[in-house]
Amino acid sequence: MKREFFFVINPASAGGKTKKLWPHIKALAEKENTEFGFYLTSYRMEASRITSRAIKEGYKRIIAVGGDGTLNEVLNGFWDGNRKIAPDTCLGYFPSGTGEDFSRTLGIEKLSIETQTERLLKAPGTYIDIGEAHFQKGDGSTTSRKFINESSVGFGANVTELVNRSNKIFGGKTSFFTGVLRSLCFLKNHSVRIKADGKDFFEGKTLITAVTNGKYFGGSMMISPKAMIDDGFFDVVIAREMNRKEILRDIGSIYSGNHLSNPKVLSIRCKTLSVQSGEKVFLEMDGEPVGLIDAQFKLLEKEIRFLL
Repeated sequence: MKREFFFVINPASAGGKTKKLWPHIKALAEKENTEFGFYLTSYRMEASRITSRAIKEGYKRIIAVGGDGTLNEVLNGFWDGNRKIAPDTCLGYFPSGTGEDFSRTLGIEKLSIETQTERLLKAPGTYIDIGEAHFQKGDGSTTSRKFINESSVGFGANVTELVNRSNKIFGGKTSFFTGVLRSLCFLKNHSVRIKADGKDFFEGKTLITAVTNGKYFGGSMMISPKAMIDDGFFDVVIAREMNRKEILRDIGSIYSGNHLSNPKVLSIRCKTLSVQSGEKVFLEMDGEPVGLIDAQFKLLEKEIRFLL
């Protein structure tokens, strides 16, 4: 049998809605007479293991069905340690999660089930950029991980932690906005040292540092309005120290992308970034809490073949 498509489904994503969605996608794929395999995950990071196995078995197009966190896990399954398993294998994304921020950058967030499925089954692969981060785990050891949309340090990671522990029944925008409000109760700005492309860029207290490949994070906040997924650069946004009043006053501007005009917001394009701190500062990646800084980020130009 020709092994072409393999779907990796997170049935728990979108508050369990993806479990109900999958039979419809499956029926549409069968209607197209498409040969495919599939697997429904049941625990964190299982999608990476299943993806690696599917690629080794010869599947050429691996499609993540879930949120940005599921897409991240599937992406990382394309590697076996530092070795890419099959360089020509394509990654696809059927967005069905809480935030679905990467789908907004791609312009596919509002497509119907039928259109999404047809797009994935017929789309040619095109090469896009991804990021790689080296960072600390909770036990103090270091690790590395790829990301496709964004990775943030500080306040954004705190919000993500709260959102992932909460009921997401009201969807991405409401869940993340509520997470912001809850995070204000224990607001802390952290002292960091930031280098961009090996040169000192900033030292001082920050609310958040966002390293982005896509435009959106936090359930539709347009954190990096000029970001492109294939331009060979990170777009980095740094919000300097802010108090609760300033955050509440200015948060609306992030949804429209107008926050870059705020004098407390810095932005830079670069290929590598280092964020260090003597404090305990959390790190998230594609909407999932992953560890702590110190962290080093590297842009991998046109590294993955993506179904667009």
